[in-house]
This record gives sequence, C-alpha cells and structure tokens, in this order.
Amino acid sequence: MKKLTKLRTKLNLQENRLRENFEMLDQIRADAVNDIESLTEDFQHMTLVAESIRRNYRALLAQNQLLKDTLLSIVDECECWPQNRCDRCQQILKIIASDNSEQKPDAAQKYRGILSQLRNLG
Repeated sequence: MKKLTKLRTKLNLQENRLRENFEMLDQIRADAVNDIESLTEDFQHMTLVAESIRRNYRALLAQNQLLKDTLLSIVDECECWPQNRCDRCQQILKIIASDNSEQKPDAAQKYRGILSQLRNLG
C-alpha cells in the first residue's frame, strides 16, 4: 500500500508540475500575443505620424515656392531695369539668393544623422 501511495503522490506531483508548466506557457504565449498587438499599434501610430510629417513638409515646400514666386513676380513687375535694380528689388533678390545657405550643411548633417539612427533601429 505504501508503494502505491508513494507512486500516486509522485505521479500527482509530476502531473501538477506538468499542468503548472502548461499554464505558465499559456500565459507566456498570451503575453507574447499582447506584446505583438501593442507593437502593431505603435507601428500604426508611427506610420500616421510619419505621414502627417510628410504632408506638412510638402505643404511647407509649396508655401515656400509660392513665396519665392510671389517675390520674383514683385521684382518682375517693378519698373526698375534688370541692369539697374531699385533698392527694394535688390534686397528681395539678395534674400532669395542667400536662402540661408550657411544653415543648410548643418541641417543636412542633422537630417542624415536622424536617418541613420532610424535605419539602425530597423
């Protein structure tokens, strides 16, 4: 009888451990599914943010082009001669020509740095 009782308790202990392991594995799998769903939501949000940034940047570029075109049309419609521009037209042309070129290399380097960081994340 003692042998049978010991055998049953050993089997019960093994069975209980096995069941606990199965329950733990089920919890781990459920957590993994939740993590994947959370990541999916995060990626969807990042996609929406990136699309919004792209739209805003395109709108900004369009506004910049419209501003440049407007300034050039002011110069074109001015009564001064191309070889002898008035002070206002000279100032407009100087502003358009400068285009803040001293800031461009730094901005381009920052942009490249951000792109390389994003690529390293992927």
